Amino acid sequence: MAISHLKHLSSDAPKKLRNRHQRRLRQYLLDDVDANLFAISWLENRGIESHRPEQFAFWGWFDGRDRLCAVALDISKRLLMLDVRDTEFARGFGHFFRHRQTRFLHVVSRAQYVEPFWEAYTTDDEFAVDARLIQHQTLYRLLEDDYHPEPTRPSAIRRARLAELDPIFLASVKMHREETLEDPLARDASAFRRHVRYRIENGRTFAWFDNQRRLLFKADISTRCSEGAQISGVYTAPQFRNQGIATRAMCDVCSILFDEGLPRLTLYVNRSNASAIRVYEKLGFQSLGPYRTIFVDN
Repeated sequence: MAISHLKHLSSDAPKKLRNRHQRRLRQYLLDDVDANLFAISWLENRGIESHRPEQFAFWGWFDGRDRLCAVALDISKRLLMLDVRDTEFARGFGHFFRHRQTRFLHVVSRAQYVEPFWEAYTTDDEFAVDARLIQHQTLYRLLEDDYHPEPTRPSAIRRARLAELDPIFLASVKMHREETLEDPLARDASAFRRHVRYRIENGRTFAWFDNQRRLLFKADISTRCSEGAQISGVYTAPQFRNQGIATRAMCDVCSILFDEGLPRLTLYVNRSNASAIRVYEKLGFQSLGPYRTIFVDN
């Protein structure tokens, strides 16, 4: 890494990565598969260049030997994810996006990247950006060799059907309110419903209904690729909590995904969610360090 390059990050700009950079970008992301699983999936499924303006962009810094040393994935100015070899590059991205006056809705990455980024991103009174909520999280990973299925009765978990959109939509709204302290119906109810529907149609939502057609549990696959899948949207209906529902359901979801040939599963969990952490660790999930999700006040 060129030290002289680090000294001028506040004035230098990263490059928007192009198709010719695809091999180098993938190699860079594979150096930390667990943390970069979402970005790897995005690259596999959508490529490195957007077909529509402003849909998404990969940004990168190169060292003196033309090797990538920092990457940011900007998705429609809504989500930013970082992976850097030195925290000064995280600060550099903060200066860069502040100078461009790019307003994100969420910033999600390892805590040691998010904190210097956010400090640089928010140090300009003329470009006022505030955090609405900062979630302190932990990244967990499960490999098949570490998987310890609980000796419990199997659940009735399965992939959700489109006819079940309404109860799953309502559960997703409740989960979003609990996790983000924001009502998605107030922001854009139609867009949120389309998002829930998309996941069901693409086999990325698992649901467990009882004999009375009550939704007990749901979980989503936020992304998947050849390197694995990321689980999100895990929700147990309040009246069914503390009854072993989540353990049984997550055990079966993990078994289904491993049977489909996925080599790893990852998820983020809020550090304050002790009950969820107990479930994941019983199944063999390993903690890989602190994460931050910043919900930006718009």
